[in-house]
Amino acid sequence: MRVTVLAHASVLVEMGDERVLIDPIFAEVFASGTLCFHPARRLDVERLLQETTLLVVTHIHLDHFHPETLARFERSLPVIVPAHAALANAIRALGFTRVIELRPWQRHPIADGFALATPSDFELEELGLVFERAGASYWHMSDAIVDEPVGRRVRETLGPVSLVAAKYQPLRTLIGYQRGLQSEMLDRDELVAGFEAACAVEPAWLFPYFSGFAFHGEHAWANRHVAPYRAGEIARLLRRRLGASATVDTVLPGDVLEVQARRVRKQPGASTLSAPLDGHPVQSWEPIDVTTLAGLERPAERVWLTLELRKLLPGEVMPWVLSHLSATSGLFDAYRELQVVWQCVVHVGEGGRLRASVDFRAAEPELRLDHEHPDANVFSHVSGRQLWRVLRGEAGAEVFWMAGGYRIYEKVLLVRDGRLAAPPREGWELFETLPDPLTHYLRKAGRRRLQ
Repeated sequence: MRVTVLAHASVLVEMGDERVLIDPIFAEVFASGTLCFHPARRLDVERLLQETTLLVVTHIHLDHFHPETLARFERSLPVIVPAHAALANAIRALGFTRVIELRPWQRHPIADGFALATPSDFELEELGLVFERAGASYWHMSDAIVDEPVGRRVRETLGPVSLVAAKYQPLRTLIGYQRGLQSEMLDRDELVAGFEAACAVEPAWLFPYFSGFAFHGEHAWANRHVAPYRAGEIARLLRRRLGASATVDTVLPGDVLEVQARRVRKQPGASTLSAPLDGHPVQSWEPIDVTTLAGLERPAERVWLTLELRKLLPGEVMPWVLSHLSATSGLFDAYRELQVVWQCVVHVGEGGRLRASVDFRAAEPELRLDHEHPDANVFSHVSGRQLWRVLRGEAGAEVFWMAGGYRIYEKVLLVRDGRLAAPPREGWELFETLPDPLTHYLRKAGRRRLQ
């Protein structure tokens, strides 16, 4: 069995002489011009049109079902869909005559193997598929909402699965922004349940997948709100969960995964069907309006603040935080309990930022200046203007709390007792346990008073 990564949710699964193409989109920009691929990718469309023997559309969402792409295929090709009348009828309306509706746990023969449909707990019918041939297997979870019992049933039905593509982005973060809920709607319980389902099949090899798009053009502002997690940080989290029992890695368009029973070999960039392309940079997840965090106008002020912050954080803030941790005072205990990696960002003006991080997962948390941590999961953004005023004695630390001189947000996931977990508290209760170290020090202790 061979699995070729094409882009976003699309892969090509080769089983014997069969070429199964899942959720193809050939357009570079889609969804009425709102979405593009990220990373951008090149596709050999003509070869895919010629070589595909079976199509799969996992569900009707616009980043999986693309009528303009499907219309380019021979209408005699079979198309697997979930048992969703609207989707099946839409594909028949395109002229396809062999539409195969699969219900959960039904099988469809492919070559001398099969595809097993797995369910989803979503309000619209959608499916995942486990492909199996000659002892090699691949679980294509797609966007399906699944939990550990689903994974256990797959394991009991087929045995350990060779390769798993695990969905890793929450679905509702942009909707949360639109409804004034900001970063609270991370669907973490669903993510954790899906990850534990993936772990339950005892994979030999696992990769995070299905987040290869970005908002485009005038809609690009939404990128700041839509994708909290990066594939690399989820891969590192799943490595901690699975330990040495599985290989966890990331993939790019054009990567090929050769699957032989429990042996999976990644061949980076080996496919001639797809390849990543350089594209425009995309705003990473940062669910705040940074324009409300005033910076400094004069270069001399920025230099002074930079030097002062480099003294303040290691000389005063971190000793104060560590003293509370040592005394288990309760003030910062949640940073350790929730395996927090704290990222501090001070906005100094003209787009400039001062950064520092602390990894509270370490036995001895250590401050790193001028550092952007790849696993950061609690973020403090501070107005350089207000910090400058406070450090010079021109204002009290209430400017951070009463006048909005800072923002804090989080995306915490952790491994506890050998399993993935979300924080036990949410919203206000969670943030009450995560006081921002910098502004809290200035508010509670004041300059040069370690107490």
